[in-house]
Amino acid sequence: MDHAIVAHSLTKRYGRIAAVDDVSFEIAPGEIVGFLGPNGAGKTTTLRMLAGLIRPSLGSGEVLGRRVPGPSLREVGTMIEEPSFYPYMTGRDNLRHTALLHGGVPPARIDEVLAFVKMEAAAEKRVRAYSQGMRQRLALARSLLWRPKVLLLDEPANGLDPVGIAEIRENLRTVARAGVTVLVSSHILAEIEKLVDRILAIEQGRLVFDGPLSRLLARAEALTLRYTLRASDVAALTQALTGLGLTPERTGETVEVEVGSERADALVSELVHAGVRVTEAHRAVDDLEDAYLRLVQADARPA
Repeated sequence: MDHAIVAHSLTKRYGRIAAVDDVSFEIAPGEIVGFLGPNGAGKTTTLRMLAGLIRPSLGSGEVLGRRVPGPSLREVGTMIEEPSFYPYMTGRDNLRHTALLHGGVPPARIDEVLAFVKMEAAAEKRVRAYSQGMRQRLALARSLLWRPKVLLLDEPANGLDPVGIAEIRENLRTVARAGVTVLVSSHILAEIEKLVDRILAIEQGRLVFDGPLSRLLARAEALTLRYTLRASDVAALTQALTGLGLTPERTGETVEVEVGSERADALVSELVHAGVRVTEAHRAVDDLEDAYLRLVQADARPA
């Protein structure tokens, strides 16, 4: 088996709308890959097709060398969309029920996965009393019950605090070190940049980046940043910015300008050196999601 997960031109249409449009990629056994994209980009739909939950309109998916849906899905653990449990049952009983449905899960495995996600203390509570973060942990435990060879995870850190996110990240590192192939989706690059080495990025249903995380982050350094500036003499500020080779946009008493990230920190100093008394400088800060989106929009083709 050369690849644990393969997408062959996966396409899913709902009427005239293509939720996923001709997406292809391959993931090697034991690889852990981040699947990035804003909400609605097609991440969940792609994962649902790979998990055999919905059929593609065109193309196909393979897991562990076999086309899906098929028997190889018994070796796949999934955590897709909002985790669903029986609210009147305890966390432990929900896992017991899933283990019985799947078959071949020894009773001791339930205690193992509960301990792995640090849910032993809440195991006897009814799920209706769980927080969102507790449900996420229980969902991860459920996905690991039968020691899957592949994990398909959709936003596993939703509802978790920073400590919980770090713990889930370490859980997934541990699983990957054991040889499990992990495809984990997120709409926030910062959430998984410490976890994966490779990124698949999807936007409007199309795969727009496939490559090392390091390449994506290196491209981020070339982004332009937007400053909002005020000065005691707005006309002088505008003239100085133009003299620096920039294109200022004046709105009343403020001026907005875009500047390359490599020059951004020195902008105010350059203006002061030009004799402008800057009274306010505010830099719009992109989160990493916006940063990667701007990158892939600038280079919207598989890399």
